[in-house]
Amino acid sequence: MARRTYCTGLLFLSLGTACTDDPLVSTPASDSQDMSGGPTSFDPPPTATTGDEPTTSEPGTTSGPSTTEASTTSEAPVCGDDIAEGAEECDFGKANADDGGCTIECKLATCGDGLVWKGVEQCDMGSANSNDYGGCRPDTCHWAARCGDGILDPDHETCDRGELNGTGVTDDELAPCDLSCGFYGRLLFVTAAKFAGNLGGVSGADLKCRAAASQAGLTNANAYRAWISDDFQSPATRFEQWELAVPLILPGGLVVADDLLDLVDNGPHTGISRTETGDVVHQELVWTNTSAFGEIFSVTDHCDAWLSASDALEARQGLNALAVEDGPDWDIWRDERWWTSYLNLRCHEVAHLYCIDDGFVLAEER
Repeated sequence: MARRTYCTGLLFLSLGTACTDDPLVSTPASDSQDMSGGPTSFDPPPTATTGDEPTTSEPGTTSGPSTTEASTTSEAPVCGDDIAEGAEECDFGKANADDGGCTIECKLATCGDGLVWKGVEQCDMGSANSNDYGGCRPDTCHWAARCGDGILDPDHETCDRGELNGTGVTDDELAPCDLSCGFYGRLLFVTAAKFAGNLGGVSGADLKCRAAASQAGLTNANAYRAWISDDFQSPATRFEQWELAVPLILPGGLVVADDLLDLVDNGPHTGISRTETGDVVHQELVWTNTSAFGEIFSVTDHCDAWLSASDALEARQGLNALAVEDGPDWDIWRDERWWTSYLNLRCHEVAHLYCIDDGFVLAEER
């Protein structure tokens, strides 16, 4: 029986052949194809063409978009590449900085941009720049008059020592300056007003001090106490800040003592010669009944606990200051503590009061 042998795609009927006896693995031809040599399922189908369109790509012609043309889309400027281009005003590369001449947004540093150009500008508050006290000048971005510039501005400051502000250090006889350009210390003043001995008790004397401080616009006005004693209480027993290590100062900044303990131990450095309004007074008597150590001077002579203005009663008084703080009289005034214990006066007479801030708040507590 003859068998079919497949060889190079041709059909032979032969009993002897060099082709393999095994049929090729392929998909049989369809029944519609001619077995005498038509295409088989493994022959590639002819390429379909339509009309006059070319069947192969020829130079210069394609059937779709060209892949040889280069894309020419432009790139946006990059701030920080050290090249100023496009909308960039500058570009210093890695040197761009908001405290430098070219900002991190590649904008030129200018006074009014709200950024402080290091080494060129002292300040920059942007649209808030002004020539007002404490402001930043809009034309130069340098500070206007302000606390800390070392120049006293009487409309806004009582002192200004520049870098010494807030250090507790002073370079003259006046008190140190605090960070708000006020004198650092507890105010001590002698009242401008005089009173008879019926003060309304020790508490009434305190109220008179507070009224004077309030009318003068002093800080801590409601915390002032009078330097006065009756028969059972004295400054040493009723002052809440007896041991506070803060200078005692007069209005105007003159230092009276390093603190209350220095005042009673060594006496005042100067006369207590300023009223709550800063006026200067000398040789004035002051109701006290208080010893040099801040204690009760007499248990009987205190105008009936400061409730009487009788001419039959009397109380101890101090002498506030001398006009000349030099010579023998000055030495006696200091050594004998005449400021608080000088003589007795009848209670119907009038005299001043010493008032001390007993509500001082330390800067670190504010």
